[in-house]
Amino acid sequence: MKNLRRLLACLIVVTMMCGLLAGCGSGGSGEEPKEEDVQEEQSKADDTSAEGSNEINDEVMELIGKKGEGVKVGIAVSDLASTYIVAAAEYAQKLLEASGAKVTLVNAEQNANTQASQIDDFISAGCNVILLHAADSDALASSVDKAAEAGVKVVGFNKEISTDNLTFAVVSSDNVATGASAAQWLADKAKEEKVEKPKIAVIQGTMTQSDAYLRQDGIDEVAEKEGLVLLEEPCEWSSDKSESAMSDVLTANPDLFGVITHSDCMDQGVISALRQNSLDGKAGSDNHIYWSGIDGDATGLESLDSGLMDVAVEQNPLALSTVIVKGVLDHLLKDADLGGQVIAIETNVISIDDTSSEERWASYDTDSDTFWAGTADAWDHYLND
Repeated sequence: MKNLRRLLACLIVVTMMCGLLAGCGSGGSGEEPKEEDVQEEQSKADDTSAEGSNEINDEVMELIGKKGEGVKVGIAVSDLASTYIVAAAEYAQKLLEASGAKVTLVNAEQNANTQASQIDDFISAGCNVILLHAADSDALASSVDKAAEAGVKVVGFNKEISTDNLTFAVVSSDNVATGASAAQWLADKAKEEKVEKPKIAVIQGTMTQSDAYLRQDGIDEVAEKEGLVLLEEPCEWSSDKSESAMSDVLTANPDLFGVITHSDCMDQGVISALRQNSLDGKAGSDNHIYWSGIDGDATGLESLDSGLMDVAVEQNPLALSTVIVKGVLDHLLKDADLGGQVIAIETNVISIDDTSSEERWASYDTDSDTFWAGTADAWDHYLND
């Protein structure tokens, strides 16, 4: 909606400028528009934006109603270093609270022991549902089992967890396919450039977490098929670690062809390393390293716009949150059995040509008074009988 407001404001300014130019050309007075006229036009633009916001809010409230009244939900995230997870957690909280639920959000800072303790606290506090973004997919399985024994439903929040007691899970995508998409673009680009056995730096997340090791599985599949030489660097979703790792790779491999980042949360480190090594040219220049990213957050869009990143596999955390909330409100609270199914959100491969689209999740502000414009579509698309 912010983009719409800016667009309307720009159209108003363009219209005013055209009128002024026409006046000058016809020998008119060339008088500047009165301040009250400009304010009136801006007010009209704001009214149009507000009307669209009200329509979105009405549509979403019709879906969630007050289904969450009397329900306690705990959201336990591994970390809030990723803008993707921040957006997903905050939007899930926003939707659930709008439905009347009482929500508590906690951050384990990537410590599985801390997170296990937080889950115990949720159980003791009488939470009906726990949304779990696991710090360790294996280590947290016993905590999920303990919650199930206490009658608490646990939903995998962008994570698959190694237990049969998970009620259901929603993940950012088919992570294997996501990794494969990022790698395949580089493989195709290497063929186009007639580069054999291209060296690809892989800036990895935390490899004990499913979204990291599954993405890597997809990258490995393409590498084996296409002859990519992978230089794997575990960076635990840390921008600082990605900067150091990328610098080391560039120093040891002056013939590096490309880079894949497991998540845009590590982009700033990669950008810094590229600039320090004078490899921050745009595609087609001699000092460009081809780059496939994953997530499509604000940093990813900026990286695409700058020409440093070539493509990003966009994953939408707002769609993920929407589907989780639908599962909780329309299924779990009605004691429906979802059988531990894992629901993968569809992805889009985007380039610089796509960054200005209003469909990008990175342009949405979770603090706004408006729900995300794609909420109803995501609600209708997933978890249908």
